[in-house]
Amino acid sequence: MKKTVGLSGFALKRIAVASMIVDHVGSIVLRAMMAPYMTGGTLTVNGDSPALLWHLMKAREVCEVLGSIAFPLFCFLMAEGFLHSRDRMGYGLRMGVFALLSEVPFDLAHYGRPLDLRLQNVMFTLTVSIFTLLLIAKAEDRWAEQRAARGGAVALLTLAGAGAAYLFRGEYVFLGVFAVVLFYLLRDKGRLRALGLVPLLVASPWVLLAVPLMLLYSGERGKGSKWFFYCFYPLHFLALAAVAAAILGKI
Repeated sequence: MKKTVGLSGFALKRIAVASMIVDHVGSIVLRAMMAPYMTGGTLTVNGDSPALLWHLMKAREVCEVLGSIAFPLFCFLMAEGFLHSRDRMGYGLRMGVFALLSEVPFDLAHYGRPLDLRLQNVMFTLTVSIFTLLLIAKAEDRWAEQRAARGGAVALLTLAGAGAAYLFRGEYVFLGVFAVVLFYLLRDKGRLRALGLVPLLVASPWVLLAVPLMLLYSGERGKGSKWFFYCFYPLHFLALAAVAAAILGKI
């Protein structure tokens, strides 16, 4: 049997999950450890600040850099999942259900309360992205022979999806929709497909660290459970929320 060269979809997903954990350890756990040095939510740093604070700040910077790999990979994998799904509507609905289930754990981890509408979890952004692709795919089929009409419809639907993401206020808001749509539209462009992460450069230049991993993608699904990430996502927030609460002396 010929051995597949490169990284499978599940391999990329595992890397993305590891990157996400590192990012959230920095934004949730390390932030809780820095709380004694904050005033009104603002970190106070000066020449008299203890060495521990400086170490925590450096550690958090490292977490942010390594954590920047996660979302570009998830956007790439969303486009791939959509292209290979036999039930695209079910794919979107499943993501939407878990977005709702993940919101309380997300808010507990980030804001210390079960409901906070300032920002929603990233699954809302990915859900909007999937339904945007559903509409785009229908437009591509309807105007398959009319390039101008097809292009106009895709542009308008992408902007509509971006607007919906902005209203939902999921993480990365419209940038995530733009990235997923680009990864989808560049599906036959080979290595140029990595340009799909360009919108995410607005959030962080470190998303470029995901490019070599995308270029290693083998095109194979690989072995793994599709339910793992759906379940792991809310559960890891609950675990990190508990750790942060313990650090802050709330439990």
